Order: sequence, then structure tokens, then C-alpha cells
Amino acid sequence: MKFKHYIQILFLAILASIGFASAKTAAWITLEGDVDPGMYDYTARAIGEAVQKNPDYIIFDINTFGGRLDAAFDIVDTIMGIREAKTVAFVSKKAISAGALIALSSKELYMLPGTTIGDCAPIVQNSDGTPQIIGEKIQSPLRAKFRNLAQKNGYPELLSTAMVSPDLSVYELTHKDSTIAVDAAKYAKWSKEDKDFWGTPKVLVDSGELLTMTDEEAVALHFSKGTPQNRAEFEKTLSIEQVHEIEITWGERFVRFIAGISGILLILGFGSLYIEFKTPGFGIFGIIGIVLLATVFLGQYANHIGEYLPLILLVVGILLFVVEILILPGTFIFGISGIVCMGLAIAFTFDFSQLPSFMPGVEEAEPSLMPIILYVTGCALIAAIFPIAASKYLIPLLPEGWTPMLKTDLEEAKSPTEDIVAIEVGEIGKAETPLRPVGHARFKNKSFDVQTKGEMINAGETVCVTEIIDGRIWVEKSERLSVS
Repeated sequence: MKFKHYIQILFLAILASIGFASAKTAAWITLEGDVDPGMYDYTARAIGEAVQKNPDYIIFDINTFGGRLDAAFDIVDTIMGIREAKTVAFVSKKAISAGALIALSSKELYMLPGTTIGDCAPIVQNSDGTPQIIGEKIQSPLRAKFRNLAQKNGYPELLSTAMVSPDLSVYELTHKDSTIAVDAAKYAKWSKEDKDFWGTPKVLVDSGELLTMTDEEAVALHFSKGTPQNRAEFEKTLSIEQVHEIEITWGERFVRFIAGISGILLILGFGSLYIEFKTPGFGIFGIIGIVLLATVFLGQYANHIGEYLPLILLVVGILLFVVEILILPGTFIFGISGIVCMGLAIAFTFDFSQLPSFMPGVEEAEPSLMPIILYVTGCALIAAIFPIAASKYLIPLLPEGWTPMLKTDLEEAKSPTEDIVAIEVGEIGKAETPLRPVGHARFKNKSFDVQTKGEMINAGETVCVTEIIDGRIWVEKSERLSVS
């Protein structure tokens, strides 16, 4: 009994080790929305991060109607360069146009029920807004890319090409257990004996159409490996026990969002600059136009500036303060926005390890944001109050020569316009300096700023007050003797 017991334990251990060895890990990358340079940046970064985790599979969850062909080619080349793990395409909703190209770049393809794949003809919009398929110059390299993917990953080559070429017609021929796909143009040149051998052909893709398949058709035509009911069943099929989700960053989301509305931003930006050009001075419309155009042309680099965000917010905050002080004083909008930006810069550079231990909640496994908010707010208040209190109460106590502040004030100051009240029209005085046309003249033993209406008067000549308007004294040369 004892020996039998040991045999049972050994057998269970072997089964457990086999089950453990069959458990797989996967890195999950979601490709959703328009295919654009932003999607490529995310894909390249995500693949690099996924490879570092050393998974058995790198899975691409695809849901897209397509997009830019250059971005799709870059994504495909990046996926084809993966050597460290097996690549799997998982069509969760649709893989149309460039999405089909991306899906076929993986070693295996799975599709959920109700999903579609195909229709990858390159198109442009006519002047009336209707789509038009681009000519042979673009179709030829695209067909070559599909053939290359089909050859490397084991997909039907002719049917892959049928996703691109609307002029290609494909027949399916069956004889007993053998099934083949044939170009209709080549089938027309077959001998009668060959046609009789294979029987009546079935049209898979008719001329003027592009191949687009449902999940069931993709399995029947040997594109898809299967149709799991959901993601959990798909992971079970591949024996995946552990999944690493490679999330898209805020910068990558921002780049893709800006790319989607770039046309609107350009219209608004140039429109704002036009309004600014038509109005005197420089104001809010000029600022809005510059910001919108900068967002369009510089927003594509946002996914690379995540680590520099605090510095950028600090610079933006300072610039907003400059706008508030020098360009649009009194609006308070730019000043408050500047404070918010600098506050966010402080918050982004802060971490829990910098909090003092006496702060509540710091020692918790997952501290909340409240300690940070309280600490940063307290530090900000101290930073604002201390300089004001020091300049008012402490610095004035320093001895003369040691203080950076002037101890004189404007208590005895006197406005020069107070003396002008004593001057009347017709007052006679003497020019102290040449008036060309502005200078100094003396009236009643006091010197005043005066000006003429274009007349040049030499120093020492007699002048007479002709007008006093808004604190300005207007004079002219007088033949009378000065009594000043």
C-alpha cells in the first residue's frame, strides 16, 4: 500500500507539472479606432514593453475600419519583426481595410462571432466627396504586401490578394476531399478535361467586388483558426493563464484625438488669426489662433513628452502670467490659469515618499490623494505668506546698508500738476532749454515742462502760456519781457 501511495503521488506530480508547463502567458495590445501615426507609435511602444515581459503570445485586439496606409505599413513591419513571441490577431469587432492588413501580419487569426475582415482597396475622396479606388501604382505594392503576409503566415495567397484588387475574380473548385481556389481568368484557359475533372466552379469573389469575410467564412476559407464565443474562451483555447495588458498612455490618446480633429482646429486657428489681423493691436484671437495651430503641428509629439509634463506645465504657467501682466491685464483668466498650471506641475512631480510621516494616511498601503493635496496647499500658503510678512515686518528692522528694501516712501511726494494750477494763460516766462518743440521753461521761479505747437524757441527767450490742457503747458514766443 505504501509503494502504491508513492506511485499515486508521483503520478499526480507529473500531471501537475505537465499542466503547469502548458500554462501560457500573453501580452494584450488593443488596436482600436483609425489607423494613424498615433496608433503606430502606441503599437511600437507596446510591443517593446510586451517583449520585455517575455510572454508566449503577443495578442493584438483589432477593431478598426482602417485609415492611413503608411501607418498600416509601419505597424505591419513592426509586428512582422517580432521574434520573441508568437503573434495572434484577435478580431473583436471588425478588421476592415488597413485593419485586415494588420490582422494578417500575425501568425494566427481568431475572430469573435459577428465580426468581419477584408476590403482593403486603397481609396481617395473625389471633389464631390465620393470614394474612388486608387490606381495600379498604389494597388501593386499593396497586393505584394498581402502576398508576402500570406506566404509567411500561411494564409490563402489568392484570396488575400482579392481583398485588394476589385478586378480579380476567384472560383472555388472541389473534387472529392480536395478544394482549391483559382483565378477566374486562369480557369477560363483550362482544358475541357480539367474543367470536367473539377466540376462546376463556385464563385468566391466576383469581378468588381472585394473579399470581405464573416467569422464563419474566414474559418471555412482557412484564414481564421476559430470562433471563440468571448475573450475568456479564446484565452482558454490558447491555454493562457496570465495576461499583461499594455495600456495606451494619455499622451498617445491625446495625439490620436488631435489627429482626428486636426481639420477643425486648422480652420478655427486660421480663422482666429484672420480676425486678429483685421482688428487693431494684439489680443485674444491672436492667442487662440497661435495655440490652435501649435496644437495641430506640435500635438503629434505629445506621446513623447509625458516625462517632461511638469516642466511644460511650469513654463506654460509662467507664460500665462506674462500674458496677464503685459498683454491682457485685468482679465484674471490667464493669471488663474497660470496658477492652476504651476499647481499641477508641483502635483505631478510629487510622490508619497516626500510626505512627512506624521501626515494622516501616509503609512497606508494605498494612500489617498488627500494628504498630498493638504501638504501641497499648506506649503503653497506658507510660501505665499512668509515673503509678505518678512518684507513688511522683518526686513525693515535691518540696519541701513543691510536691507535690500528702500526705506523712503512717497509720503512727501507731490504731483507736478499741483504747481500747474498756479500757472494761468498769458503767464510770461523764460525758456530754460531750447524748445524743439518740448523743453523746460521757468514761471514764477519754478521750472515746468512745456511745449510749442511746432515753433522752435532758443534758450533764454521769452515765452507766453497760450493753453493749459490735461496737465500740459503750451507756449509760444513772446516779445514781452519775462517777469519770472
